[in-house]
Amino acid sequence: DGTTILSKKVIWAAGITGKAPVGLAPECKGPGGRILVDRYSKVQGYDDIFAIGDIAYMTEEAYPDGHPQLAQAAMQQGKNLAENFIRMETGKALKPFTYRDLGSMATVGRNRAVVDLPNLKFQGAFAWLVWLFIHLFSLLGVKNKVFVFLNWLWGYFTYDQSLRLIIRPKLPKVDNTAENVPLSQ
Repeated sequence: DGTTILSKKVIWAAGITGKAPVGLAPECKGPGGRILVDRYSKVQGYDDIFAIGDIAYMTEEAYPDGHPQLAQAAMQQGKNLAENFIRMETGKALKPFTYRDLGSMATVGRNRAVVDLPNLKFQGAFAWLVWLFIHLFSLLGVKNKVFVFLNWLWGYFTYDQSLRLIIRPKLPKVDNTAENVPLSQ
């Protein structure tokens, strides 16, 4: 609508698709619509615009096709960028980002998961417990950890899914008043 908001810093948070904010030069776009950034998370062609996470396309020797679009990459980039903001304020040299693959985990059913760490791989119930506790302890704040843990316990013992519908699914109306309607129409 043309509204201008004056700010020293603008932080753009978006989902998992590469949807760049309006106004960036077209040559900033890389594969998958991601924004091309250098090892300091600076958007190509700009000194004061940064991008991290799923939208950022940063390459390094070990990742010539860009970093994986995973939470751990975004979290590491965020920590590096926060440290670099402090370095900029204090006049220190910026530290380039280097992605460190900590491994991957996925639940594959009730009481089952797979864990793929750099030097160790395992699966089954123990992997599921590892997945639960690593995710639980990565949450911020005791209140969040307790709430999520109790929610998981409730869901585990009641088989209640944590899916929360905002709207009720609409079911088709059935006209069961018609008489003499053959079953195979």
